Amino acid sequence: MMKAILKLFSIKKDERWAALLLTCYLVMLNVLAIQQHFEEFTCSEHVGFYSLFFQYFHLSGFDPFTYVILSEWRSLYVLSRHPLLAVFIYPLYALNSCLMALTGFNCTIFIWSTVLVVLGVYSFLFLKRILHEIVGCKRGDSWLLVAFFASFGYIILSLVAPDHFALSLFFLLLTLYVCGKVLVHHHVEISDWHIAILLFLTTGITTTNALKIALAQWFMQGRKFFQPKSFLISIVLPIVLVAGGYALVNEYIQKPEQERRERSIAQRMERDASFKKKLALSHASAKKRHAKGLAEGENLYWVDLHLSRPRSIIENFFGESLLFHADHLFEDVNVSRPIFVSYRHPWCYNAVYIVLALLIWSCIIAFKNRFMQLCLSWFGCDVLLHLCLGFGLTEVYIMTAHWAFVIPIAFGFLCVRLQQQAQGRLMRQAVSAFRLLIGSCTLLFFSHNLQLFITFMLQK
Repeated sequence: MMKAILKLFSIKKDERWAALLLTCYLVMLNVLAIQQHFEEFTCSEHVGFYSLFFQYFHLSGFDPFTYVILSEWRSLYVLSRHPLLAVFIYPLYALNSCLMALTGFNCTIFIWSTVLVVLGVYSFLFLKRILHEIVGCKRGDSWLLVAFFASFGYIILSLVAPDHFALSLFFLLLTLYVCGKVLVHHHVEISDWHIAILLFLTTGITTTNALKIALAQWFMQGRKFFQPKSFLISIVLPIVLVAGGYALVNEYIQKPEQERRERSIAQRMERDASFKKKLALSHASAKKRHAKGLAEGENLYWVDLHLSRPRSIIENFFGESLLFHADHLFEDVNVSRPIFVSYRHPWCYNAVYIVLALLIWSCIIAFKNRFMQLCLSWFGCDVLLHLCLGFGLTEVYIMTAHWAFVIPIAFGFLCVRLQQQAQGRLMRQAVSAFRLLIGSCTLLFFSHNLQLFITFMLQK
């Protein structure tokens, strides 16, 4: 087992230069992100970390919970959506506590940036392996599509934000790679225990990942998925463990934390009239924003059945996810950003339409492929959750890391199909035109997104 894990995470000879380039790229992004409030975020003495990070950290709809938890361990995530995430990153908090004691600096931003760089590099490597070893793309085409994926706006932000999305991206692509190897190379097998570990980790990070891992197991096992022993080990056991962990964290950590927070707020409201007024305005504003929510509650509160779906798809689900809007850049929809922001230039819409049209074409061409069916089933989960039910639809772009890898994978199948039919001169030109189109979109996305990203990060 250990040998297989080492082989899985070893960087192959033909990947080393690309891995080095990806590392430099991600280090650059994270250096830009952490330098913005370097002095404030490295302070370690006589500081209320929650107030500190929430005062200075403003990056779209991402929350700085991870920074707070690494500085002073607390269960701040919504447990119903992230049941064990705070527990999983406890070792990093212990490391940061030791470093703070030794150096006198809060090293949270350095520790989490290192984690993000490692997760990002391996996410891109797993995507390249999926494209090359499972989809069947040539190496050059695989790296081109990886670069295309890396240019997406909210993939860039997910790999610098102190949130859970980079973790989900890593584990979902790891699962797809392992599952794809089983589907394509029939001599490759994965045990029920390995799936159980993946399901436990991914569900502990985000509960909606459980359905995706279960679907992967179903695609790999077929009818064997429903055999009692396999189902109990790979599905029931990890779900029970996550549920048990949720109950323990909720009872012994979350409830005391909530009570402490409520007491602290009540005491501050008694002695600070301006804080009381500000809090009342904040609650009124939140109630107005979510007036069309399905019902009260930490989850149903975010379900919106009335928001325009066509405009959400163009401006937010695909638009903002791929290309940043220059207006209201990285503002939080829960604070100051309008739900819909228009692009300044028509070419942005044209780029989104091209990607959407190519995605539909690619899905039609590759629909009969078993691995593509798995990817589409995952994509369908996100479409059902966000577009049909409307969960988190007002800021759906921050969930880009959960589904956007389907785009380069689908494009990979299209590229392979064009190459298989490239017998005549016209089809060979079609392959070259496809590569030119993806390359042009990649350069365009990088230039647009990085310019806005760098400009924002260099502002104090």
